Amino acid sequence: MTRLPELQWGRRVAPRLPIREKLLRHIPQEFTRVRSDILPAAASAAPVRTSRPASPAARVPRIVAIGGGTGLPVVLRGLADAMGPVGDAHGGGRSAETLGAIVTVTDDGGSSGRLRRDLGMLPPGDIRNCLAALSRDTSFERLMGHRFAAADAWLDGHAVGNLMLAALAQMTGNFADAIDEMGRLLKARGCVYPSTLENVTLRGELDTGEFIEGETAIVRHTAPIHRLALARPVRPCPEALRALINADVVVIGPGSLYTSVLPNLLVDGVTSTLSALESVRIYVANLMTQPGETDRFTLDDHLRVIREHTGRDLFDYVLVNERPPIPAQLDHYRGEGAELIPCERWLPSAGAARVVEGDLLDTASNQVRHNSDKLAAAILWLARCGRH
Repeated sequence: MTRLPELQWGRRVAPRLPIREKLLRHIPQEFTRVRSDILPAAASAAPVRTSRPASPAARVPRIVAIGGGTGLPVVLRGLADAMGPVGDAHGGGRSAETLGAIVTVTDDGGSSGRLRRDLGMLPPGDIRNCLAALSRDTSFERLMGHRFAAADAWLDGHAVGNLMLAALAQMTGNFADAIDEMGRLLKARGCVYPSTLENVTLRGELDTGEFIEGETAIVRHTAPIHRLALARPVRPCPEALRALINADVVVIGPGSLYTSVLPNLLVDGVTSTLSALESVRIYVANLMTQPGETDRFTLDDHLRVIREHTGRDLFDYVLVNERPPIPAQLDHYRGEGAELIPCERWLPSAGAARVVEGDLLDTASNQVRHNSDKLAAAILWLARCGRH
């Protein structure tokens, strides 16, 4: 494995110094070599090298993160802070298109599920969380996540941001336009794309041989998931596919394997495009198992399931946290059945990907979470290293 350098985890970099160069200042030469005692032979045979020369005009890489749930906003928030402010038409700052999110739209529970059934719209919850993470205004971010506690049964439990997206979808007549308009209202520091604009439902085959439809029903079932699929083929959102093709770096995860990561990869064209890219492709390993989805899973189990569902090796790097949580953080999960995901010394399902370790833990949280600043700095360092 490769170990991350001792980077400076500031929330913002010096404005006059390009991010990738600033990170390089803290990287000793030893970190450009890979530990071959842990990697499979095929993965450790080639030295790390960049796949394309860096140009002065591309100092800030175009990054696209894929996922959903609570993991994707952590990635977006850290990268939006680290990559610097978004400029305007008069120049100065980066383009909002340098940071994008491709978000799953298979949720059918809670506020999102109710709006999906009542209004015939795509579920807005994960989209809302990503837009909030990209907002420049933290007070607006809190407002977006506020949920009504109301006597009215229809209003109770709905998030303000979900209702705003629902209203904008009706006003514009298009969910993608509603997301763009919400991004403008929030002065978002990046772009958010649904993985598809079509109504999509998850279909799971359990180890018992039973088939179940719907994200909520699949997760609630006690039997392990054997195979996941979309109920029917769906086309990708054109803007999402365009952002993926133009990306310098693609980040997958962290996030629930079966409800945040795989649903995006199962949309027609996403996996084949990702496989053909010359971009740096990074998988961020989850910290904890997901009850009802990945009970007793190891890191290699996660990678194996992705490989089995896509039929491809998709990653150049697997980014792993090496700092153990304190007991107080783990106590939060004892009643839920979630466990710390072990990282084996041998990861056959990683294929040719480099496994990179570093301190990515949020030590200030009472839960086991990635620190958004640490994660962003690690992603930007791997972006500078390039493909191997």
